[in-house]
Amino acid sequence: MNLSAEKNEIIKWVQSLENPLLIEEINKIRKRKSFDFEKEWKEGITISDGRKKTSDFIKSLDWKK
Repeated sequence: MNLSAEKNEIIKWVQSLENPLLIEEINKIRKRKSFDFEKEWKEGITISDGRKKTSDFIKSLDWKK
């Protein structure tokens, strides 16, 4: 697929979006001046931390009906 066709696909997809949170995230990306991978990498969490946080969150949910 050439660049022009890819852009058109992205435009169609963005126009179909309904979720305001997703649109807000796209705007953040669009307004970002640059991306510092090393900085982002340092601020990220490990997979094991992510799994633990996810597990803790699921356990905190009220599962009673």
